[in-house]
Amino acid sequence: GGEGGREREGGGVAVLTKTPDTETVDEVEKKVKYEGNWRVLLHRDEWATMDYGQWAIMTVIPTISHKKAHKISLEAHMKGIATVTIVPKSLARAFSLGFWKLGFTSSIAPEDKSNNMF
Repeated sequence: GGEGGREREGGGVAVLTKTPDTETVDEVEKKVKYEGNWRVLLHRDEWATMDYGQWAIMTVIPTISHKKAHKISLEAHMKGIATVTIVPKSLARAFSLGFWKLGFTSSIAPEDKSNNMF
C-alpha cells in the first residue's frame, strides 16, 4: 500500500534527474535559419473590442507593451489585418494558435522584407 505511493511520488524525481533530451544551440540555430522568420497576423474580428484585442495581444505575447498592443489593435481594426510580431516559424505558429484559442482569427506568413503590405 504505502510503498506504492512513495514510488509514484519518487517517479517524478527520477524523471527530473535524467539527462534531458535537448537540442544543441547549433541545432536550434540551424532550424531557425531553415524556417526563416514569419509574421504573426491578426485579422479584424467585428465582435472583439479594442480593449479585448489589446489584452489578447499582451496575453499571447507578454513581451509586447500596452502601447504597442494598442497600435496593433488599431491597425487590425482600420486595415483589416496587422502584423503582431515577426519570429521563427515554430514560434509564429504557437502565437497564432494562442490567438485562435482566445477567439481571434490569426494566420502566419513568411516574412518578405521587400513587401511591407502588412
